Amino acid sequence: MEKKSHSWQSPSLGTKTTISIYGTEGTPLLVFPDEGRTRTEWEDHGLIKALDFQLKNGHNRIFCVDSNDRESFLNTGAPPRLRISRHRQFDNFIIDEVLPFIRKTTNDLFVMAAGVGLGGYHAVNLLLKHPGQIQKAISIGGVFQIRAYMDDYFDDNVYYNNPLEYLPNLDDPTLLDDIKSTDIRLVVTPDDPNLDMNYMLSDILRSKAVEHIFDYWIETGDDPWEIRGDILQRHVP
Repeated sequence: MEKKSHSWQSPSLGTKTTISIYGTEGTPLLVFPDEGRTRTEWEDHGLIKALDFQLKNGHNRIFCVDSNDRESFLNTGAPPRLRISRHRQFDNFIIDEVLPFIRKTTNDLFVMAAGVGLGGYHAVNLLLKHPGQIQKAISIGGVFQIRAYMDDYFDDNVYYNNPLEYLPNLDDPTLLDDIKSTDIRLVVTPDDPNLDMNYMLSDILRSKAVEHIFDYWIETGDDPWEIRGDILQRHVP
């Protein structure tokens, strides 16, 4: 299994950034780390090894980015207004820099995104906001309520990045149709601390007639760091 790295100076973040790339061909998967961790998280937890078959047989090519959460949601030393502003810069980094790089590298317009915890939040939130950019999102124990990271602060940026708040009020028919054409997977385990908010998001999606998969992985036990290769299959609605 081939591994490469690619670095550049990010105009969106104002810092040098590096992406780790696993595999040589196949449907691209963008991976977000959890809770401010780095692009090595999936390799460190054995997920890259678990997906060896997909990588060696050209089914998937995996692109891992570093988290920006320690500069945004987890940066308790900064005012909440700056935390959410930094999060928006990270979103711009993904949309304006990372996704164009992935499409150019793979020559593929179909991009999947995945992550655990806050990584799952990034994958799903970006799909809901930009369904033309990400066609499939896989969240494992995703965090979909960001108010806890904002203290008591609230503005439009917080609202429009909090799926449990903006999604119930989403009534743009074009955007909803675009979301309905995507593939959303919400994966949870029995003692997932974020179980309730995943149920809430699933209920909201159903209320909007957005078909999705709510996958309850009883067989994974206590370990969220497991993933079945079949969930990474390309799906065209």
